[in-house]
Amino acid sequence: MFFASSIFSTFVPLVPQVPYIDLHTHRNYPIKERAILSVKNIALNHAEEITETDCSIGLHPWYIDGNSELALALMKGGLKQVQVLAIGECGLDKNIAIPLIQQQQVFDRQVQLAQVYRKPLIIHCVRAFQDIVSCLKKVNFNEAVVFHGYRKNWTLARQLIDQGYYLSIGGHCLNGSQDELLENISLSQLFLETDTDTTVEITTLYQYVARIRSIELEELKRALYQNYKKVFNK
Repeated sequence: MFFASSIFSTFVPLVPQVPYIDLHTHRNYPIKERAILSVKNIALNHAEEITETDCSIGLHPWYIDGNSELALALMKGGLKQVQVLAIGECGLDKNIAIPLIQQQQVFDRQVQLAQVYRKPLIIHCVRAFQDIVSCLKKVNFNEAVVFHGYRKNWTLARQLIDQGYYLSIGGHCLNGSQDELLENISLSQLFLETDTDTTVEITTLYQYVARIRSIELEELKRALYQNYKKVFNK
């Protein structure tokens, strides 16, 4: 005789899958994608529009021009939308022709907005780490800060994480140039990203880092997912 109770005795509840996190990307992941949670970068001063999916919005230093006030006004409106998780990418870049003082003025305004709207910052930084850290300290910035596309050495990385900042690493790490950093950084301050690289999948980056650290892939996924929830109040 078949008893209904036999069904329940063999039932195994489904365990929710821990997603991959693509912290900073220019890709258009499907809206219903669940295996990968992504934060799409939107440069409001580069004719890019806010998406329906989770995103960050910012004024990229490369595109600063005379229309910054208009872009900042758009940002104020955008920050009220639930899918806008952060401000960025924003920051300073000493490798471009736009005067640093002009970049600094626009960056300062975005830092102020991040404080008002309680949003984390996703930072673009080229040869200006001290300038950015000084700016954040000057205003006693208390929200999360992520330096995206980090390519520098472990010595500088250690200084940044000692300040409580997060580092996000992209596909360039696959050449082994940042193995020392990846071996030593606390997982609680690490993110991974695809950025503009269309040749590398976020899953490949996770697999590489898990191998470098000699840990299980699921352990890495759980750690970075916790970072995601903490930074974006999920």
